[in-house]
Amino acid sequence: MKKILYIFLALSFLGCDNDDKLADESVIIRNGEESQSLNLQNDLDKYLDETFAKPYNIQILYRFLEREISRIYTYTPTKYNKAIEFANVFNYLFIEPYVKLTSKPFMKEHSFNTLILIGEPAFNPTGTKLVGLAAAGIKIHLTDINHLEPNNIYWLNDNILATLYHENAHTWHQAKLYTTDYEKISASDYKNDRWVNEWNLNTKNYLRAGFITAYSSFDHDEDFVELLARYIVYYNATLDCNCATTDSSLDTNGDGFNDALYTAWKAKFSNYGNLISEDYTPYESTSVWEEVLKKADRKIRPTETYTGKQKIEQKIAIMKKYLQDEWNINLDELRAEIRSRYPYVAGKTFDGVPVQRKDFTRLTR
Repeated sequence: MKKILYIFLALSFLGCDNDDKLADESVIIRNGEESQSLNLQNDLDKYLDETFAKPYNIQILYRFLEREISRIYTYTPTKYNKAIEFANVFNYLFIEPYVKLTSKPFMKEHSFNTLILIGEPAFNPTGTKLVGLAAAGIKIHLTDINHLEPNNIYWLNDNILATLYHENAHTWHQAKLYTTDYEKISASDYKNDRWVNEWNLNTKNYLRAGFITAYSSFDHDEDFVELLARYIVYYNATLDCNCATTDSSLDTNGDGFNDALYTAWKAKFSNYGNLISEDYTPYESTSVWEEVLKKADRKIRPTETYTGKQKIEQKIAIMKKYLQDEWNINLDELRAEIRSRYPYVAGKTFDGVPVQRKDFTRLTR
């Protein structure tokens, strides 16, 4: 399995071994008698075991384990309270929606099996922040957990959830292949390890080649899972805005949406949190699907038959059919279920009406 690296840029996102589990039966032996138990499970350990390990075979490791990290980067342990917040967010915005659209047995069989939480961000030699490291959808390292913002949906999307949706989709295509028609769409533009240097991240010319992110151009599998993750976390005017119109007097720019309603819809994005990240760049998950595709509505080279927008639309159509036919998953329904939970993360509806905000700081059973 190849090792992939998620790099967090302003322009794009990114069952374990038995000895990984704390053994609460470990003891100190003195004079042939058991004297003191080691590694007693605390409340979080029990919650992780009961909520994720037993039903889904998903191990969440928050203690610092030397064998689970690479010394290429400097890592920091995760704080106990932040591990609790992560566990609750993970359950609410990943496990529960996926189980609702599939089933508990499905999740147990078709999901990654190990999450390793790292407290502080890791950086590569160029100073770029690493969101996570993953091994082909099986074992995932998530960084920066000590700075987790549990009620900021955009922070969660950019730093955690897009990665989880991405990695989980790997387990699906590894079990059942999607049609080769997908990879043919952008076949001449996959870059493998050269993807980092092949694209202009300022102009986002990868969009014109039919890639939703620069990393999508690594290969067709990464293209597939990146596209799925972005489809979930991006806003979508066609699905979300309810402002489509054929009246050209109301749609002066020809995008198919009522100008006034569209502008008012976008103004409500702030009800789910600050649109700007801590480094003063827009969160990627505040992007609008149709606006991104509009930037892709050109050909990467004159000899191409299709624009990047047309290629992305072709890929999405193949993806939706594959998920429905092979897994009985409606991608739009999965996306809607996940996003229906956003108000309770932010403490406001999309329209700004206060609702009971989820308290991710306490363990609940």
